[in-house]
Amino acid sequence: MELESFYHVAIKVEDPETAAAFYREYLDAAIVDRRRAAESDDAFAVDAVVLEIADKRVYLFDQAPYEAAGIVEEQPLGFLHFGYVVTDGIEDAIATLSDDDVEIVMEPAVYDDSRIAFFVAPGGIRIELIEYLDYSSHCKSLHT
Repeated sequence: MELESFYHVAIKVEDPETAAAFYREYLDAAIVDRRRAAESDDAFAVDAVVLEIADKRVYLFDQAPYEAAGIVEEQPLGFLHFGYVVTDGIEDAIATLSDDDVEIVMEPAVYDDSRIAFFVAPGGIRIELIEYLDYSSHCKSLHT
């Protein structure tokens, strides 16, 4: 599997807006996106604020998208997962992991402008793989 970049950390919080205010005040975070579950009929829809802190993204969720979709049970507040962008195809990466008996939490699925999948690393750490459907749009978003 070839990784293009470490992209984000996802955190479950009680109130994404309140948490975002904290990160803005103390870590000079910039809000780059807001998502509202009520504005979407997607199974993965959640309330979220996406921040940029230094050169990385932090996703503040009221619940994990895979939790909202019923793929996993309710998750506690705190760390949810790391996200990495893959460049060589998410299907092949997940197939290799599955062949090696790595626990797959979620098979590749379309989410916004990407395909995502989740697996579990040692220590119970969830890792998200992200493959952008329009890679040129992803590159532009990193530089705005």
